[in-house]
This record gives sequence, structure tokens and C-alpha cells, in this order.
Amino acid sequence: MAALLTLGAQTEVQSATGATQEASTKTTAQSVGYSEARALPEAEKLKAQGNCDDVRRNIDALAAAGEETAICVEWGSDPSLPKKENLARVKPKTKSAAVWCADRASDTVYATRTSLCSIRAVTVMVIRIPTGTPVGYAVGAVEQEIETSNSSVEFTEYLNFRLDFASPELVDLTAEVNAVCSIDSSCKQSAGPWEGKPVPVGIGIAIDGTWTRSWTDDTGNKSFLIEYALRFDSHGDEGTARWGGDGQPGDGLYLVRCDNEVGTYAGCIIPAFVPTFVVPTKYNLARQFIGMVQASMATHPGWEGHGEPLTRESNTAEARKNRELVCDDTFIPSSSTPPPVQCDEFPFASTKQSGRQLGVKSGAECQRYNVVKSSDGYISLTWPGLQQGQMPRADAKCARASMTKVDNEGVGGELGRKTVQFRLIEKDPYWVDAGNK
Repeated sequence: MAALLTLGAQTEVQSATGATQEASTKTTAQSVGYSEARALPEAEKLKAQGNCDDVRRNIDALAAAGEETAICVEWGSDPSLPKKENLARVKPKTKSAAVWCADRASDTVYATRTSLCSIRAVTVMVIRIPTGTPVGYAVGAVEQEIETSNSSVEFTEYLNFRLDFASPELVDLTAEVNAVCSIDSSCKQSAGPWEGKPVPVGIGIAIDGTWTRSWTDDTGNKSFLIEYALRFDSHGDEGTARWGGDGQPGDGLYLVRCDNEVGTYAGCIIPAFVPTFVVPTKYNLARQFIGMVQASMATHPGWEGHGEPLTRESNTAEARKNRELVCDDTFIPSSSTPPPVQCDEFPFASTKQSGRQLGVKSGAECQRYNVVKSSDGYISLTWPGLQQGQMPRADAKCARASMTKVDNEGVGGELGRKTVQFRLIEKDPYWVDAGNK
């Protein structure tokens, strides 16, 4: 039986750290899909931040310098503008190239494991000096979509700006956009849309372009926080909208991480998106076991909306120690489990939430489950006390089960493949979906 337990441990660890070339190369953003996209949290006070307040605070200095007007930029729609002309959220006359979040709420950043998407309304105002009152304005939107690949260090970004309305004072508006993906040479970036060349923007006309970026290193991992500046000009007056940087709208959200620590090839992902490992229904016994542990254990490990996500333990030696403790010599397989039998544990040994790392001294402290086959051939999941109406210990920090080899190794192998697909590096979080509602 010891050999069987060791085999189960090796399956999960080897799958996670030495996944096949096919798993690395075939998984793309498209295979993940955008239906599972999540809105990233953003401070409400930052969403509408612009530089119009700065202009008004410096109105006396501008007047002393002889300025008659100034341009400023606000994110979102300015409520002080006439409602009948406040068109920042109105659909444009000309359709853009349709970022994948086009049908979702604006002023929000959405993410999958391999993509970021957002649409931000923007208002450009002409401020009269020295009164500080707006005498002209234009409204539009910035649409952007970042696409990464889990098997390539190159990632791209599509960016589009459209102008939906402009009062006569701003009909000659020009725009220029710049982005920075790294302050050092670790991120190589191509020339972007309109970069260094202000271009006229017209009502209902979408102006777009694409950046190509790549990680220039090949060791460890590197995160790239992308910052943006959209500069407007009219009759020599300039105003700039910034986002993505510290204290700006989208602060810290436009983040891409590249690494060569998982799988055969290096790749890049969106670390803000916490992926979900769905336990395959074909391994129904292990799925039931994990779901029961999540429901009965007070901490609800890995169960989204109820507990905290699991986090990866990438050190194979530590993962082996985790499994050996939970499945120590106090584990006795059930004679009713269809052979071959293995000790299955949850939370997984390759996580920081394994019982050993939570202070458990022996697997005897864990919840206990058994997969059993009755005389009529029915296979089910049981636990001590079930017949007496008792539930497993809620205060336990781990669980182990007398499990069929097919289910134990099947789930371990699938977790290894998903570890590569999601590019889960040390301490990366992920949820586990075992069918619980």
C-alpha cells in the first residue's frame, strides 16, 4: 500500500511541474473564454479623478501668466454639464473594433486569466480664466484590451479612442497616447497608436492601434504595471488624462506577469484574476469527497464565496512532506473501497493549506472519509458517524479518504495540467469547484 500512496503523490507533483508541451502550447485566452471574466476591485474615489480640480486650484497663477483658457480632463461624465448634451455613455455613431467587454459596464476593468478589458468615459473641458467655469467640452471613451498567452512572453494591447460629442470650442481637438510597461529594459514595447504624433479626432470616428510587448528576460518571473497618458490639445492648450499608475484611475489593475517557472515554455497571464480549478465530473468520487470537505469544514477551503482560495506550494519536497504526514501510517484503507486504493487528501498536498503546513502533527487529526462499494455494486462516499447522523469534525484542518486510484490520480493529473494552464507559481491563489452551490 505504501507504493500506491507514493504513486499518487508523484502524479500530482510531476504533472504540476513538468507538464507536456501540448498542454503549454494549445491553451490560449480563447480556450479560457470571456464568460468567466470578473470585474476587478477599484476605489470609487479614483474612477472620476482628473486634473480639472488642479486647474481650478491654480486659476490665479494661470491668470497672472496671461492665460485666458485652459484645458482639463475628467474621467467619466461631468454631472455639471447639460444633461441633454452629456453623451459620454452614449453609443458612438461609428462602431469600434469591439473589445470583448463592450457589452459590460464602463469605468470598470474586467479580467480573465489571460486578458484585461475596459472602457472608460472621458470628458475634456475648456475652462475660462479667471472664472474657472467650463465654456466648452468634448466627451468620448477609451477602449482597451490586453491579450496574453500562457505559452509566449509576447502580449498585445488594442486601444481605441472615440469622440462622441464636441462643442464648437473643441472641434479642432487632437490627441496623443503614450504607455509605459516598464522603467527598465525587461519589457520591450513597440510604438503604439498615435505615440509621439498627435492626430485630429473627429466626432464618431474611432482611432485605434495596437502595442506589442514582450518580456526580455528568461529567468524567474516579472510583473509589468502598465501606465497610460492621453494628451489632448486645442489651440495650444493642453490637458492630459492618466490612468493605471499610483493614485490614478485603474491604479495597479493593468498588470501582466510573465514567468518561466511553470511548464515547458515561459508565458504571461493576468495575476489579478483568481482562476478556478473545476474538479472533473468523470472523477465523481473524488469530486464528492472534496465537495463534502468544503461544505463541512469550518474554513471551507477553496470554496469561493465561503472560504479563502487555496495557494500553491511549488516546492515538490514540501508537497511530498505534506502528503506523507496527512497519509501517514495511521491511515488504514477501507476494505470496501474498490482496489487499487490510495489515500486521497484535501486540501491538496501541493498547497499552503495542507494540514501539515497548518500545524497538524498526524493525519489522524484529519476528517476521515471512505469510498465504499456495497453488495449490490453501488459505490458511495461515507464517513464515520454517518449512520448515526453525525457530520465530520468542522474544526479539522485537513481531510483524507480511502479513494480509488483512478479518481485520486485523475484529479491530481488534472490539477497539474491546470497549474500549467493558469501558470500558478509559488503562493498563487485559486478556487476549487467541486459542484457545491
